[in-house]
Amino acid sequence: MDAGGVLFNNVTEETDFLDRLAARHGADTQRLRGEIDARDAAYETGRAHVHDVLRDALAAAGAPAGVAVDARWLDDLYRDCLAVHPGAFTAIDGIRRHRPDILLVLTNNEAAHWDRVKDDRYGHLGRFDVIASSWQVGEVKPTGEFFEAVARRCGRPLDDAVLLDDNPDVLAEARHHGLRTLHVESPATLPEAVARLLDFPATAADTKGRT
Repeated sequence: MDAGGVLFNNVTEETDFLDRLAARHGADTQRLRGEIDARDAAYETGRAHVHDVLRDALAAAGAPAGVAVDARWLDDLYRDCLAVHPGAFTAIDGIRRHRPDILLVLTNNEAAHWDRVKDDRYGHLGRFDVIASSWQVGEVKPTGEFFEAVARRCGRPLDDAVLLDDNPDVLAEARHHGLRTLHVESPATLPEAVARLLDFPATAADTKGRT
């Protein structure tokens, strides 16, 4: 299961996170977005801390030389922009209730630090049996190397796996690598979609949004 766009909003894509980051440090927002896109694999795979990558991206996007980034301010900004999708958490609860045989795996492209910031508030990491996000497996979705690394992390092939994700390009590539997929277009309807996919009855408890 993906996180950004499924469990949570996509902070850098759906909020004013980058606008506020750029404005505080005298950088251009559009240039900053491009500079981060060029560098995001470094923090997603754990090769660099996300704070360091953002500082380098700010400098490349017009911030003054030697720009300093306050770590506490940056984390507070991220928390302020973060929003949870209760329906996705409800879907996980439904799977646990009706299909305890299912291995729940988190497969997100994310910085380890941001995942921990989210976990401190919402405890999402503990809801999964396996954490196979990019920072844990050292590869980024949706490469073949990523799915191979996820299989190793799970200790089993992905022949019967189903990827839940909001990104159509990621889903298409996953199907190319032999996975079944479920396009999460609206996290609010995910409890019913998961119940249909896994063939269990959706009770009132399974469709009531909660975290």
